[in-house]
Amino acid sequence: MTVCEPATTGTVVPTGELDLRRALTGLEGLLVMSMAMMQRHDVDEVINVLKRGVESVTGCQLVNVTFQRDREWITLPPGEPTKPAEPSPSTGERVFVQDNGDSWTSTTAVAVLNGAPGQLVLRSFARPDPEQLFVIERLGDLLGTALADAQVHERHRRRAHELDAANNEMARTVAALQHREGVLEEFARLSTTGTELDVATSLSRLTGSAVVLRDRFGHETTRITVAGRYQPVLERTSLEEVIGGRPELGTIELEVPPDKDRDDASFALRYAGVALGLLRAQAAEMNELENRLSRDLLDDLLGGLPADVAVDRASAQGHDLGVPHDLIVCAWSSDRGHRGHGRDVDHLRMAMARQRLPCLVVRNRGLVVVLAHRGVDMGRLFNDLSRAYGDTNGVIAKGEPANSPEQIPRAYEQARRALRARQQSHNPYGFIAYADLGVDRLLALDGNAEEVERLIRDWLGDLLSYDRRHGTELVSTLAAYLDHGGKYADTSTTLTIHRNTLRYRISRITEISGHDLNDVETQLNLHLATRAWRLRRASVGEPPRNAVR
Repeated sequence: MTVCEPATTGTVVPTGELDLRRALTGLEGLLVMSMAMMQRHDVDEVINVLKRGVESVTGCQLVNVTFQRDREWITLPPGEPTKPAEPSPSTGERVFVQDNGDSWTSTTAVAVLNGAPGQLVLRSFARPDPEQLFVIERLGDLLGTALADAQVHERHRRRAHELDAANNEMARTVAALQHREGVLEEFARLSTTGTELDVATSLSRLTGSAVVLRDRFGHETTRITVAGRYQPVLERTSLEEVIGGRPELGTIELEVPPDKDRDDASFALRYAGVALGLLRAQAAEMNELENRLSRDLLDDLLGGLPADVAVDRASAQGHDLGVPHDLIVCAWSSDRGHRGHGRDVDHLRMAMARQRLPCLVVRNRGLVVVLAHRGVDMGRLFNDLSRAYGDTNGVIAKGEPANSPEQIPRAYEQARRALRARQQSHNPYGFIAYADLGVDRLLALDGNAEEVERLIRDWLGDLLSYDRRHGTELVSTLAAYLDHGGKYADTSTTLTIHRNTLRYRISRITEISGHDLNDVETQLNLHLATRAWRLRRASVGEPPRNAVR
């Protein structure tokens, strides 16, 4: 826009006498329009009032208005694109009239308080008379006042809106803080008086999310779902926290729906993990204490604890020794490397828990020993342990029922003998009871030790001496051969040797021992001797890794 200046082409409004009647008529319409503008309190609406009433008041059409709005020059009327205007010179109260050939433009200052004056530009087809110029000049004053008032109200509205937004944000912040304070109080209370299920349930309720608890092995222990809510898997966000910051305590996972605040969910998850960490750490300490007391008790029972002392100590730990008990020993081997003793005990505890029989578990002399109320399902126990270890390379053995604490050491020795007998058999894996040993029960009795040793010397003495001198395995070959009823194919498979090698060894056995292996009586005595030799010489522990089932 070109700003009109008092140049030679411009005409200055005359200052002579006015027609007061015509001037008052124009001022009356101007007063009505100014009242309408002052009531709008909005810049755009002020300009709309100006556009609608300017022609009836001044006899001219509105060209544009230039003024400062929020320290930026803009040019209006409504409906036209705004564009920056050149700063207006200080024109005071004077009206500049310019002849454009086919029309006249009248420019007057828009006196905005505390700001640079703008311009009001009007167009007419005849030169404005003094009364029109007088009204135009007054219109500039009133328009400036209305615009200033509108901008003040706009600033007030903007500040009120900003204040409302700030108040709303503060209210949201306070609500979030109160919510998080409630979360902290909830989990602080549950960490001392609640359970894992209580913590998981509260976390699900506070976050509106599904909760999954896992133990240190990654096995799911608890799952809380949100009733009535279904979200496709791709729309959920999974958050995971290590419980108490200790991997051995397990993890907690939160499946957050897309309509829930992730930051609040993360906050709740973090402190739920802290509460669970305290609960699990406390439970682990209590469990370790109970386990230690149980281990000490069972160790003493295996060593022969007096009945009255045993019953009192067991009662103090909540275990009833007044009913018959099964005593079971367990040995497992695995090709997957070393296993911690604690995990062996854990596997047996969990397997016994499935049978819902009160029990005491301890590791003793290389074996895992369990003393349980009578009625243990040996087949189920072996299957559960096989699943826990991931293989069937183990053996469990049970002694005769112990009807009193004094009989527990005897049942323990019987279980060990049964275990050793099973390990040294051609089928070393599975489960066995001492009552199923048959003749091995006689061979394993300590009271028969002298006669059994004589049996071994009489029938195997020459072969044992030969094996010691030459580092051979003729006795173990003979034992396998007799276990398989003299079948070369089965024996060679068990020993993983060629049939010709087996035939050679059998011929050497016949030659060195002087026994006829085709004689039935001789076979029986040799078979008893080899079984006694294995029972007396073999150590009790994990079965051989290369044993054939």
